Amino acid sequence: MNIAIIRLSSLGDIILGMPLLQLIRQRLPDCTISWVSDSRFADILDHQPDIQRIVKLDLKRLKKQSSLSRLVREYKNLANAGPFDAVIDLHGMIKSAVTATIMGGRRFGFDRKMLKEPLSTHLYHHTFPVPLELPAACRYASLGLQSLGLPFHVSGLSDLEPFLFSTEQDLVITEGFFSRERRNILFVPETSAAYKNYPPDKFARIATRLNENILICHGNEQEFSTASRIAEQSLSVRILPRLTLNQLKAAIGRADLVIGGDSGPTHIAWACGVPSITLFGATPVCICPTERNRVIKTPSPVNHRRYDSSDQSIREISENSIMHHAWELLNLPKR
Repeated sequence: MNIAIIRLSSLGDIILGMPLLQLIRQRLPDCTISWVSDSRFADILDHQPDIQRIVKLDLKRLKKQSSLSRLVREYKNLANAGPFDAVIDLHGMIKSAVTATIMGGRRFGFDRKMLKEPLSTHLYHHTFPVPLELPAACRYASLGLQSLGLPFHVSGLSDLEPFLFSTEQDLVITEGFFSRERRNILFVPETSAAYKNYPPDKFARIATRLNENILICHGNEQEFSTASRIAEQSLSVRILPRLTLNQLKAAIGRADLVIGGDSGPTHIAWACGVPSITLFGATPVCICPTERNRVIKTPSPVNHRRYDSSDQSIREISENSIMHHAWELLNLPKR
């Protein structure tokens, strides 16, 4: 069976969709799976043994520098990848539904009531209603398995094997930042939206209280500025160099604990089987918590269709609550 999965962006949502690969492979071991992604995020899929082909679309450049030749090239890239027995659109937008149509094959997507762009459902052969209240990882897995006529149970996501991988070469750039004497804890203080960020001053106090080797990752100038602010307040903190996605996977995979907000790098820890604490305020819990992967969610109600960007409740999560989970996780046996 030839299967295509479409999730173009963002980094976190691609990661949250990837457990579906393992669930499909368990039930259809001989199938061939392709994944279509925006080229900015596609490297997160590298070295994934359940994917036979990664189709990368340069959507950012196509949008900024549109030209007929580039459009034709991207069209051929998609058309030549198929045809497929099933094309599963985890993204649910018009651009992803058009992508699915070009690829050829029977197309599946979410029910229109779940989507910000319900017109995309006109391009699917079949849609499935999946409760918005489910964590995103569960919604993607449910849609994928139902599209293939396979049963889905939420419990299937509680016993996943790690599914993000890197190479030894990807470790080289951060080799000197990791300690052999102290535990290595990675902070992810910035997310894609300010209302999802935990205060840097509180991160700094937690770093001091942990008194371990604290590392901070960053991907842009704003994130570097926040990392620097934390480092100025705690002698335990070191700022990692800016990393590629594969290098970031390698660094997180080597950490003893990751603490951060609702963001791609924090979800990488969950996907690598690394202990983590993910902080949620106005956004819903999107991963399936495990003994090693804890979540702290504020009491704020969540509007699943439009998050409240004025909700700053994540700032009120107590440092003591994070410390409690951190010490428990640091004392878990290594995998």
